[in-house]
Amino acid sequence: MDLDRLSRLRDFAAEVERLTYQLVKNNESCDRVCVAQYGITSSQGYTLLSLPGEDTLSMNELSKAMGVDNSTMTRMVDQLVDKALVRRKPDEKDRRQVLIGLTAQGQELRGNLEQALQSLYEEALGEIGEDECLTIIHGLKRLNEVFAKSIESLAKVVP
Repeated sequence: MDLDRLSRLRDFAAEVERLTYQLVKNNESCDRVCVAQYGITSSQGYTLLSLPGEDTLSMNELSKAMGVDNSTMTRMVDQLVDKALVRRKPDEKDRRQVLIGLTAQGQELRGNLEQALQSLYEEALGEIGEDECLTIIHGLKRLNEVFAKSIESLAKVVP
């Protein structure tokens, strides 16, 4: 690889990193705006959105879905139980497992959050033309693919 190409690649990588960071921050801001109107934190909102509508997840499954350890997830679930948004119940097949599910109030709030986020995204993205939409979706999918591949390769090297 010649120096000119390497320099362009470094510039491209730096710009992708900057824009991705900015996009994540904007996304988090959108989420905070939506959940704040319901008196919950972003983390609590993410937890509600990670739970299936009428089914349950084990604490381990929920922790994995959220990308946090079990002790952090337990504290989050405790807060949501206190707000009557989720319930715990022992797994009938394995009493050592605890299953987490939404209460009726939690289901309603989850639906409201989904609707609020959808509306916010539709409003924010409404000015983007159809051709540009397809280009953006393709680009984001491609970025996810190359990052997943890179992370998978790195995971094989790092114990």
